[in-house]
Amino acid sequence: MLRRLLLFTLLVTSHIDANEMSDDLAGFDDIEVVDTPQMSSETQETLSPLTLSGQLKFKTSYGYKEHQVDGVEYSGFNQAQSSLYLQIDYKFAPNWSLRASGNTFYDAVYSLHDKPYNQDVLDTYETQLRFDDVYIQGELTQNLDLKLGRQIVVWGKSDSIRITDVINPLDNRLPAITDIKNLRLSTSMAKLDYYSGAWNLSAMAIFESRIFLEPAVRGEFFPVDAIFPNAPDPFIELNEPKSSLETPQYAFAANGIFSGWDISFYGAHVYDSRWHLKGSLPNATREVSKIYMFGSAFNIVYESWLFKSEIAYLDSLKYNSTANEKARLDALIGFDYNGFKDTLISVEVANRHLFSYEEQMSGFTMGFVPDYTQEDEVQTAIRVNRSFSNDTIDVTILANLLGHHWQYGGFIRASLEYELFDSTLVEFGAIDYLKPAIVEEKPFSDSISNNDRIFAEISYSF
Repeated sequence: MLRRLLLFTLLVTSHIDANEMSDDLAGFDDIEVVDTPQMSSETQETLSPLTLSGQLKFKTSYGYKEHQVDGVEYSGFNQAQSSLYLQIDYKFAPNWSLRASGNTFYDAVYSLHDKPYNQDVLDTYETQLRFDDVYIQGELTQNLDLKLGRQIVVWGKSDSIRITDVINPLDNRLPAITDIKNLRLSTSMAKLDYYSGAWNLSAMAIFESRIFLEPAVRGEFFPVDAIFPNAPDPFIELNEPKSSLETPQYAFAANGIFSGWDISFYGAHVYDSRWHLKGSLPNATREVSKIYMFGSAFNIVYESWLFKSEIAYLDSLKYNSTANEKARLDALIGFDYNGFKDTLISVEVANRHLFSYEEQMSGFTMGFVPDYTQEDEVQTAIRVNRSFSNDTIDVTILANLLGHHWQYGGFIRASLEYELFDSTLVEFGAIDYLKPAIVEEKPFSDSISNNDRIFAEISYSF
């Protein structure tokens, strides 16, 4: 919250050179306001080139509505997760550095409860050990930078809805409980950045075919039998594409940062954020194919307002209920308002229009693998942040609603974060999954509408 308030103050009270604005207007989630004091050469020599940081965290949640999936009751305490995140930074040359990070967790709730969890649930939620960012970065020339390895690239201006942000897949195992900025999965790529005046040009070759992480099949957040009638057991296998140096994904971006506004242009050939059915039953598989995306994003500041927009044209989309590939136009408009003290209000509205729409795509007409997709799908995100007690308390309320009239469900999440000590944060919150008015058109939203819960976590950073 503090950095958002600082950004607005800078923008509305001073005229800042375009080069100084390059990190401020590129999107609130990416802002880092760093004050680097001048140090003597002796002091610089004593600083270690190697730093270690991390975070210890404990999460728990309590479901307050009874709901069973695959013979397991998920109400009551359903999470007791301890996790550790470690990050190593090493500066091995004046303009070159290395970062390696990873995390692991263990959720004791699956050992504490004597319930018949299926193996997919245990594999998905009980333990994890993985690498996150692992890359080297530095200057090739004065205007050309290289970043090589597993990393995250954020496109677009929206804080809550993905339109042009297609580079990194998401961790969807626990939908809506965490903001998008904490869900992106690092992907291996080579990224070149060229800087010229107010413009930054980026080119990426993505060698790792990493896709989204989905909820456990027949688990609390993917009750396939409620979504796809007569679904087989085991459910249709999801095939992850193989990584290849010969057939990489690729992406390009041009970002212009100016006084009070910025604009970006994007192009990418990357993996889709959703699966489709390939082949005929019972030998069908779930596949993720590559799509094309061409888009743009725009921000402009006026007094206490930040207006934002994004547009993306996506092609080569594949669906279950038709053999014809489709194209879609996604568009978003929104604003952030910072006119009230210590308060930020954000409203974003997006529409996804599917070209050459076919009626059977809307509901259950093709066995147990329908698409449940409408010709126009509207999504609205309303967020309110408020800080108290000199930014030691931060309250956030987010409503993410689906449909023209919010008739297709969504969720409302409220949380309070308190800085207990300098390095210790505690958070409490609740989430309510909304039941759709038309169950037949959005059975997924209906199937998780009783997953409401309260949650808490405590974290220590070092």
